[in-house]
Amino acid sequence: MAVRRVSVVCVVATLAAIVVAVGALALVPQEAHASLVSVRTCDGGTIALNADENYTLELHNKARKKHGLKALCVNPILTEAARAHSKEMIDKDYASHNSFNGESALERLERFGYTSEGYSYYLYGENIARGCDSYGAPDNIFRWWMHSSEHKSNILKKKFREVGIGVSTGTYGTCTQARVYTVDFGVRRS
Repeated sequence: MAVRRVSVVCVVATLAAIVVAVGALALVPQEAHASLVSVRTCDGGTIALNADENYTLELHNKARKKHGLKALCVNPILTEAARAHSKEMIDKDYASHNSFNGESALERLERFGYTSEGYSYYLYGENIARGCDSYGAPDNIFRWWMHSSEHKSNILKKKFREVGIGVSTGTYGTCTQARVYTVDFGVRRS
């Protein structure tokens, strides 16, 4: 009888440890689980993108190539601004090109350092989107953008040379597996 009781206690303890481990993993933000991919930046350096950001970049450049356009290069400043905006929209549960405090997309890009100062030509654009569960996968979001004339125009604008992509995951409204996207496009020339 004592052996059976010890076995049952060991099984219960093992199951409890598994539940605790799974619970602890659930507390880690999804982005921490995402694999990172190192890509070249516009200035020849590198930046780490999460899997959704990287795939979104690939989809943009594939569409541009199909239309005879040059690929977009990743600008770290635009990436930082895009990531911050996506995270803010997830955290504050809203969707807008303006920041939660009313700051415009242009003001946000300038605050992060993507300014027109020192350049004779400056152009920017922004696409945002969100989706729940599989509807938030990069393929579905990109397909939606390509069926929207304004979003497609940004993706296929010949003048755009640089891009920053930010994808944040978390709870948005009633969706616990939401993804929020911000893609900031730009070009600056002397």
